[in-house]
Amino acid sequence: MKNYKEFLAHVPKELIPAVEQIREIILKCSKELREEIKWGSPTYYINKHICSIHVHKEHINLQFFNGANLKSSDLLEGTGKNMRHLKIASPKDIVKSKIRMLVKEAMEFDKI
Repeated sequence: MKNYKEFLAHVPKELIPAVEQIREIILKCSKELREEIKWGSPTYYINKHICSIHVHKEHINLQFFNGANLKSSDLLEGTGKNMRHLKIASPKDIVKSKIRMLVKEAMEFDKI
């Protein structure tokens, strides 16, 4: 996959509205954020990887590369050394303010 449009073609139809909404929230957090398809998923970065949208059959994981180190890490799932995720099953699970807060916290690690 080379671009977002190709990625979206592989997303289960019922998850597309949630993916589109998550993507919009992320991109509105900062004009500096760039999007690139890495590891088969839209990945967002400035200088370092910040987050990515990873789609499963029945849900989406909004993954944060430094999620274990965020002030709000208790809102995230996962047991990796640094990676944590927010599990989203449908658009009704999306809380814009929570996603914005997590993305902005994660962007702080770009400055380190």
